[in-house]
Formats: sequence, C-alpha cells, structure tokens
Amino acid sequence: MQAFVPKNRRASWNSIIDLNNVPLVNGTAYVKWRLPSSSATENHGQTDKAVILDHRAYWNYEKTLQVRLTIDRSQTLHECDVHFEIIQEFESGGIGDNKNVLGKIRLNLAEYVEKSDDQEGVVRRYLMQESKINSTLKVAIAMRQVEGDRNFTT
Repeated sequence: MQAFVPKNRRASWNSIIDLNNVPLVNGTAYVKWRLPSSSATENHGQTDKAVILDHRAYWNYEKTLQVRLTIDRSQTLHECDVHFEIIQEFESGGIGDNKNVLGKIRLNLAEYVEKSDDQEGVVRRYLMQESKINSTLKVAIAMRQVEGDRNFTT
C-alpha cells in the first residue's frame, strides 16, 4: 500500500470576473495569482490591468492548467492552494505611479473537486483577506478529473 497516490486533475478558472466596492474611483487594478505548491512558470500569472469605473474593475480572465492533487491513506484529498493578490495602481500627482495592495485571497482547489456539474463551474464572490476595505473578487472555478482513481473524499 502506497503512502499517497498522485492524481491529475485539470483546474480551470473559467474566469476571474470582477472586483466590486473599490473605494477609489480612479486608476487601474489587476490580480496576481500563483500556485505555491509549484514553481513552474505556467503556475503563476496576472490579469491585464482594468480601469476602475463606478467602484468596479472588470476582467474576463481565463486560465486552464494541470494541477496535481494527492490522496492520503484515509482517502482524503490534500489541500492545493491558489493565492490571489489584488493590486490597485493610481496616479498621485507626484513622481510616478503608486501601487496599493487591496487584499489577498487564498482558495483550496481540493474543495472544488466534483462540485461543478456544468461548464461554468462554481462562481462565487470572495471577501478579501488582509484588507481594510470590503471589496469582493468574483471567481469561477471548475475542476475536471483527467486521470487517476476516483475513490476519495474532500
């Protein structure tokens, strides 16, 4: 009996959709994301910069990548985090542009396995952590198993 069984699943952010309730109405915003469990270049990136209009930034950023989830002896999936960092850029009228980290979000992709029945996946708004504002980021996540044993719990 093996200590763990490697599994391949395809994680798809159908999109990082939008950011709501941004306190400043000028400037741009973008989202940096990364999978800390991997150092491969395809496992981190960022959205394009979106102009903030009416306290909202809109993207329709899509990303599909392979994620390896492992199962322990009790047939439970291990955590596989994805981190989002939301950054706002604005002109202060001084020298150069200013950057402000609005907040961070950490999601466990193992919680989304077999939760999405359709192509869109699970679409939710997440309140930012490490933030002084109440902005929310809307993300769609769909997990589809590519290969491996389906005998596990989440």
